[in-house]
Amino acid sequence: MRILAILMILTLSSCMVSQKTFDEKCCKMEAQITELENRCNGMDMKEQLLRQTIHDLQTKNDTINK
Repeated sequence: MRILAILMILTLSSCMVSQKTFDEKCCKMEAQITELENRCNGMDMKEQLLRQTIHDLQTKNDTINK
């Protein structure tokens, strides 16, 4: 009976260590995801600005050529 209790305690303690490691990895991955989302939003904004600038330049070019 004592051996069973010891095995149960060791199993539970190893699960807790694994849970801590899992939580740390999850936090790191969440931080990386947030960073990538921020980069993506920044790139979307740059793309939108470039598209608007190209459109404006094409409009100016069309008015100059008329």
